Amino acid sequence: MKHVAAMSIRAIILSSFLFLAAPLFARDKTDLMVMKNGDRMTCEIKGLDGGVLYVSFDYIDGTASVDWSKVAHLESKQLFIVKTQDGSMYTGALDTAETAAGRPAKIQVVETPENEVVIDRPQVVQMVQTSENFWQRFNGEISWGFIYSKGNQSTQFNLGSETAYVRERWNAKANFSSTLASSTGTNASTRNALGLSALRLLPWNNWFYSGLGTFLQSSSRESICKPPSAVASDAI
Repeated sequence: MKHVAAMSIRAIILSSFLFLAAPLFARDKTDLMVMKNGDRMTCEIKGLDGGVLYVSFDYIDGTASVDWSKVAHLESKQLFIVKTQDGSMYTGALDTAETAAGRPAKIQVVETPENEVVIDRPQVVQMVQTSENFWQRFNGEISWGFIYSKGNQSTQFNLGSETAYVRERWNAKANFSSTLASSTGTNASTRNALGLSALRLLPWNNWFYSGLGTFLQSSSRESICKPPSAVASDAI
């Protein structure tokens, strides 16, 4: 019954993460990406981090990584939170401003029809999807795995998930991991961990404060076979 209860708890938490992360999965791939060699591709821009632009295509499974320095033009009606090297944050749709030949490309962040911010592309260090819709501001991922060893008839199930709620000046994250392991001669062991964190930018760019909390539930393996009784002998 304990194992069933543990699995039920994991199922509830997993379903919650799936529900929160699902809205972003269904976004139409209508963004435009033009490379410096002239290639034009319709895609979904996922985000930018560490000089790598992450995009997905209708005809390719998963997410593709693109060298940010080789991108010449971007267009997207989706809202993004854009962060620059000096810590400034902007929210808006993306476009590439017209630049003279030989000049560095500029990213145009359209916050409102009356307010547009033009940023040199090398200054852009991070882009994260966001939305006016509350549920579509969530980002998430889920992973799972299974290991089986024939030698000692051991099995191990692993489940992991992460959900993030991102805003321009703050964000909150929750991550959950669960492991269920069993093998011959031992009781099944479980380990469930839930981590919660939040970050808030201060008025001074690149300065922030954050909080972190972790909850852990685990059971250790106990041998089913009792150890042999100890035999004491006195020296004569």
